[in-house]
Amino acid sequence: MANKQPRTPLSAKKCPFDHAGVEYFDYKDYPTLKPFMDYFGNIRNRYYSGLCLKHQKMIKNAVERARFLGMLAYRK
Repeated sequence: MANKQPRTPLSAKKCPFDHAGVEYFDYKDYPTLKPFMDYFGNIRNRYYSGLCLKHQKMIKNAVERARFLGMLAYRK
């Protein structure tokens, strides 16, 4: 059995947008949204993205708006 490394607690990760003071994600800004989506267009979990809850919800809303307007594909 391989030695498994313990998971990093979510509280140890720092949200990159907290330090920058981001208050809004534009749904038209694809380069900002892309790192938080996987190959299939699913939004990554907070554990993998490292975002705080506030910014995770803002990313989710921006992606949903972009999908509704046809700028991003819906999940497969």
